[in-house]
Amino acid sequence: MQIIEVKNAIKLLKNPKQNIAFLDIRERKQYVQGFAFGTINCPLSKFKTTIKDLVPDQSSAILFIGFKNSVQTKKVGRITKSLNYKNVFQIKGDYKKWKKEKLPIWAGEYTFSKAFGEWIEITSEVKNLFPKQLRKIHQKPHNYLQIDARPKKEFEKFTLPNSVQCSGGELPCFINNQTNLKKDYIVHCAGRTRSIVAYQTLKDFNFKNKKYVLNGGTQNWVLNGYDRDFKNKSKIKSTKLNFKSDLNLANQIARKFNIPKSSQKNKNHSCHYFQLNSEIKNFKKIKGWKRVNATTLVQNTDKFIASTKTKIFIFSNIPTSAVFATIWLRRMGYNAIWQIKNPRSFKKSYSITKPDPTYFFPKRHLGNKSHSRGYLNWEHSLIPTIRKWGCKQPWVSANQKNLRDIKHTIYKVYKNF
Repeated sequence: MQIIEVKNAIKLLKNPKQNIAFLDIRERKQYVQGFAFGTINCPLSKFKTTIKDLVPDQSSAILFIGFKNSVQTKKVGRITKSLNYKNVFQIKGDYKKWKKEKLPIWAGEYTFSKAFGEWIEITSEVKNLFPKQLRKIHQKPHNYLQIDARPKKEFEKFTLPNSVQCSGGELPCFINNQTNLKKDYIVHCAGRTRSIVAYQTLKDFNFKNKKYVLNGGTQNWVLNGYDRDFKNKSKIKSTKLNFKSDLNLANQIARKFNIPKSSQKNKNHSCHYFQLNSEIKNFKKIKGWKRVNATTLVQNTDKFIASTKTKIFIFSNIPTSAVFATIWLRRMGYNAIWQIKNPRSFKKSYSITKPDPTYFFPKRHLGNKSHSRGYLNWEHSLIPTIRKWGCKQPWVSANQKNLRDIKHTIYKVYKNF
């Protein structure tokens, strides 16, 4: 592993031709309290299995930070060498030097995706509905379909009165039927990001009905003194699938955004391969493809992808779900490609991606108003922080149609340093 000066690390990070993964090896609990912008957490305790998933391309330049001592340096160097990574760098002086040079530092969980959600709200002009307004809607007859855009497991722990469940990745399929097309829509999640993604998805897929985001989701609902519902049962499996209609819609929207497609059968192990789980219907698992919920992939991108330019193939038996994920990843600057035909199995294994304990405002989903308020304030601070670093346009506008040419935000931020 090569030791490089901070100034040379910045040169790597600002070079748009360089496929780079910036990894922080500290344990998750410490990492979320403050980390270099653009770093992906790859904890030393599960380093060997995690890095293979995060960085499948062995030619990627990997920049490391977060070392305590030379023992950790030697361990990372030994493992990366055994896995045939060829361009591995450690920053001289580590975080002490990074902070001394006043280089960008963030804090939080899934911060990159959270900030991106805030950006979408700014550039898309999202229409917000507030808890008191929703409370009044509940008290009289209405035509709103109130959708909790989180995955089933989260919905069944708690949600809001009158909510139905459909995670954002399957929202186009869920809406595109005779019953739901006649409704207007209120979307929410536990906070902000996934509801903003759901709202924009309704716009992306040309649903013209009235639509609103519940501002602050279940956390803001609690802050306003209202009760959540617990132990609900999702009815998402009762959704009727019309594959032909869904495929037609998927192709229409893929053309609208000019996203790349692939029908390749030969698999290159240096790429990412994601098969999107469906909560509507169980489909056969494809060997060699990592299964993940579409909304989770977009919301928790840093659990799955580290390199900035590596190809990411997306397949779903529900075509609109694959188009959804491809659009969102490309907006975030990742090289995502819609796999349009059923892929063949191949030999590639993955580690199990488990949810991390909540370390950042950890009581925010337990009814703690102080933590809920702090977390929502933190989300609102993300875009102003990026702009303080001199980056006025960290991502493309939500209104941009052509997503053929994309650029990762890491290059846009570090060109200012």
